[in-house]
Amino acid sequence: MKRVWVAMTGPLKIARRITGVFLLTLGILGLLLPVLPGWSLIIPGVALLGRRDRLVRLSHLAVRYALRWMRCSRQPHLRALGRRLTTEYGRTRRLVLPAIVATERAVARALAW
Repeated sequence: MKRVWVAMTGPLKIARRITGVFLLTLGILGLLLPVLPGWSLIIPGVALLGRRDRLVRLSHLAVRYALRWMRCSRQPHLRALGRRLTTEYGRTRRLVLPAIVATERAVARALAW
């Protein structure tokens, strides 16, 4: 019985990663395009990948560096936009993080069967 579980873990991991990257990509496109819902796709994508996944962490760092670059810009409009977006990014992270944690736990329970 254990051998079957170990054999199924590999393909299940790969399917989970592919689905997570797909949902994360669609979610990012949804933030840019008004047709797709952004956050409703990003939350399950991050939950499937896991908050400690390298792709998720690198994308978070890329956003933080971009916001820092905007805040330090010499152009006043870009600097003001960077400050505003930094505030909104922090607020959104505080609101979305509990949903991501809850979804991660639900996915872990569903896949533990």
